[in-house]
Amino acid sequence: MENLFETDKIRTFMGKYIDPLNPDPEAITLVDIAHALSNQCRWGGHSMRFYSVAEHSIFVQNMVPSWEDKIAAMLHDASEAYIADIARPVKGRITNYHEIEHNLMNVISRKFGFEYPLSTAVKEADNYALKWEWINLVLADRHQPLQPQLAKSAFLTIMDKLTNFRNREQL
Repeated sequence: MENLFETDKIRTFMGKYIDPLNPDPEAITLVDIAHALSNQCRWGGHSMRFYSVAEHSIFVQNMVPSWEDKIAAMLHDASEAYIADIARPVKGRITNYHEIEHNLMNVISRKFGFEYPLSTAVKEADNYALKWEWINLVLADRHQPLQPQLAKSAFLTIMDKLTNFRNREQL
């Protein structure tokens, strides 16, 4: 019987195989990113309600002005589709995690055409979102998050609009 799985790679929602330590850009898709991020809860699940990384990305995107930064904001956590969302205090303590994350983000940024390392505007928006989410999703129940399927659909719709806008601007 044929081996159905490559055990040294992740099999994605779209059936692609990807090695997060040596990523092939052809194996990276927006659908896989949107699907995985919409099914991952921020704060390691320590919120009043499920709040996805995909919805967080949409929130960050809403705070930056340029379409270049909007694309970067939408994809600023895209590596987490392949290496999962790890809480900031832990990320810094895992040997080589940042190296793996940066390598993966470099491949993703080249594939989708955004600046990496991230611009100051995206970093500031991400930090603002972190504070807002803590207050409104962890300490209190002041936000009704999107269900994963809606977050995925919204993520893909926004990315489609942003990339179509960029393509028109580059003509």
